[in-house]
Amino acid sequence: MKTGQGTAVQNTRRAVQPMTKERRPTDAEGPDYWRILVMKLKDEGQLDEDIEQRFNLDWALTHEWLSDYFMKLVLDPAYVPRRGELVLWIWKGLEDGCLMRNPETGLVEIFGNDNRWHGVPNWRAGVVTQTPVDEGHMVNIIENPDSSRGLSYSGFRVETLPDPLGTDKSYSVQYAYVPLRNIKPFNTWQLYLNGQGRDDIHPSIENAMTVMSSWSMVHKFHIIGKWPNARIYCKGIFIGAELLAVHDTVRLRPHGFHHDQLENGTVGKVTDVMVIENIALCLSGCVDDDHEQLAGHFTALISGKVFTTNPNRITEEGPFKGTSPVPSTTEAVTGPIPLTTEEATATFRQVGMSDYGPWYRMANGRSCNVSPHWIVGRCYEPLAAELMFGIHTLGYDVSGVMEGRQYSSQVDTRMPEGHTWFWGDCRVETLGLTEINGVECGLTAAQRKDPRKWQAIIKMSHGEVSHALRRQANIPSSGGRNFKSSSSSTPKGTSTRPKTGLAHVAQTSKLVSSAIGSAPETEDDSLEYPFEDANGLADDPVSGLGLQGGPSSGEDSDYPFA
Repeated sequence: MKTGQGTAVQNTRRAVQPMTKERRPTDAEGPDYWRILVMKLKDEGQLDEDIEQRFNLDWALTHEWLSDYFMKLVLDPAYVPRRGELVLWIWKGLEDGCLMRNPETGLVEIFGNDNRWHGVPNWRAGVVTQTPVDEGHMVNIIENPDSSRGLSYSGFRVETLPDPLGTDKSYSVQYAYVPLRNIKPFNTWQLYLNGQGRDDIHPSIENAMTVMSSWSMVHKFHIIGKWPNARIYCKGIFIGAELLAVHDTVRLRPHGFHHDQLENGTVGKVTDVMVIENIALCLSGCVDDDHEQLAGHFTALISGKVFTTNPNRITEEGPFKGTSPVPSTTEAVTGPIPLTTEEATATFRQVGMSDYGPWYRMANGRSCNVSPHWIVGRCYEPLAAELMFGIHTLGYDVSGVMEGRQYSSQVDTRMPEGHTWFWGDCRVETLGLTEINGVECGLTAAQRKDPRKWQAIIKMSHGEVSHALRRQANIPSSGGRNFKSSSSSTPKGTSTRPKTGLAHVAQTSKLVSSAIGSAPETEDDSLEYPFEDANGLADDPVSGLGLQGGPSSGEDSDYPFA
């Protein structure tokens, strides 16, 4: 299977077309599922089905876990860091103090319980690889968790981020379990690092800045298409530092934003948000041959309804333009009508969103499409934002996010010339990781060096049994009955039958699954954010996709999918 081409549907049966006529392209790792889907789309003219990739290693190990994960993610508060996200974190130093802005220096420093200032903490950038087992509370933003089981249960495991472009990945072994109060969203790096010189900050900060202008899809589960275009629907997308999922409320960049505004300090206020309904990878001009590209053009689209706290934005020119309600002849002329408290509660997943102000529907309440560069980040609960940042606005990090993306587009050499976004095959590739939770991961991991072995193991897990499969899976045959057990020194009741080798395979399987996120979380060795396939690159301005759907705005990519 070619890198990044993932897998395709296996359970589709054609009643009329004989199996001999079906085209089943394969590669070294098994069925080339994405190519199969494109061919099926060409043959049938249209496609609308769930994605099932039974003989793809990543899909087999992560599909069920990912489905459960995104169902449960809806219940988590927006301020809680998620697996795979980049964060600012403090290894140690907050045990006997708290973070405050020193009025004399203007820097965020540690103010100790002894009523003395203890200087600027040693901020690092890291990737969240485990989240707490114990239930957390919003007060943990400023206080240590009240848990008798220690930080390995109530804290987050954070690993220092290595250089995504370099070969030295030793930072990955520098990790710690830390409470939520030691962690801040990486998007807010300017709030906490402002005033510090480049030589004063940890190298991992620049490592994280390098990947701010990147995105990768997570959990592709459904495809809809009409030849030659298709959309692959996903449950989540990593944009820069954050993981965004369906049902999240995300903040959109200020209207009329331009990078020149960063230099002269005229960045506008953030007033618009979107409640995500769909996340899709769009393929335009699919190619039905052995060409490396599956389509002529690819882009990521995030769809949902848009709301604003500024009623003047409703009728402004732009992709979200709507119309003010027209009163009847018996009514007085009124302005836009905001959401009621009940409507706001039903619309937004976050608690207390009305505290940001009255909310107004944009685009006449229809769903709109944006590409990743429109999104600033998740919208936190108002109280959580107040506790974490000390401010009660939506745009507390907009300058940091936009400057980070500008820096990333200049230094990330994985982007071809003239493009400003990197499209990663998965989160592991985007961050340039080779180890997570102490386990090898990525396409170069030792567990991936024998794809035929894993194909055999997957087939056996589906009920296929043969000596050839056992040999291919490196599972030795079971020993026969030991007729001399009565004369041996083996304790009575203890079996002397040799192990079949399945235990060893299970251990190896767990190593792989934990590295890509399917293994159950333990204290030391699991990463519960599985990663998916979608190889490619950037996200730059083009006019549109030519696909059916709502209004579209944003930057696209015409880079190879494979």
